[in-house]
Amino acid sequence: MIMGIIVSVLIVAFCLYLVVTPLLREKDAQLPVEITDDTDEISIKSIYATLNELEMDYHMKKLSDEDYQKLKAQYERIAAELLEEQKQKSKKTTSDSSLVKEIEAEIEEELAKLRKEREGK
Repeated sequence: MIMGIIVSVLIVAFCLYLVVTPLLREKDAQLPVEITDDTDEISIKSIYATLNELEMDYHMKKLSDEDYQKLKAQYERIAAELLEEQKQKSKKTTSDSSLVKEIEAEIEEELAKLRKEREGK
């Protein structure tokens, strides 16, 4: 019987320890967390998936013809805008890479001139 009481007291003490220790600890200094808002970033895949869902809902008679046409036109316009933005970005990176190549060629020319001047002296 005494053994049972001792075991019970140990179990209760252990439970109290588990409950009380988090309350008595000093709060850990939390580092600031940077939260990025990616809701503005819509991918072309998500637009296509939405258009697919709209079409399925329309064929299942969940959307009226008027709503379907309105939403379809809206999402197609968004898709066209995204594709245009992607095209502009790809043109910009292409022009940036050609600019870098031109600058590198100019640097090489200048270095060649400097080498010739050194050899001439």
